[in-house]
Amino acid sequence: MDQEHEKCEEALSLLLHTPSVQSLTNVMEMLTEHFQSKETLMKHCGCGSPGEPFSPYANHVKDHERILDIGYVELAKRAEPNNSLSAMTCSTVQETGASS
Repeated sequence: MDQEHEKCEEALSLLLHTPSVQSLTNVMEMLTEHFQSKETLMKHCGCGSPGEPFSPYANHVKDHERILDIGYVELAKRAEPNNSLSAMTCSTVQETGASS
């Protein structure tokens, strides 16, 4: 898990220093893979389930979905003609890298 966190941090750092569609794509791939891994680990460790009133697992999944939504919306914007990643604000990049 620590190695995954390091890879995510490296990808986010690259995105902050060199914003591009490719670096955002890389971040999204890393985060998607990491979140899937983390959710699987949490299931196996008994960290709750989606139907429970308080479930660390369910809350984590919601956070992961929110973070991924932000990033994939930004990627979709860049796929439109005449759009570039230079229009992405620092706050958007920072939101994408929110705590996992």
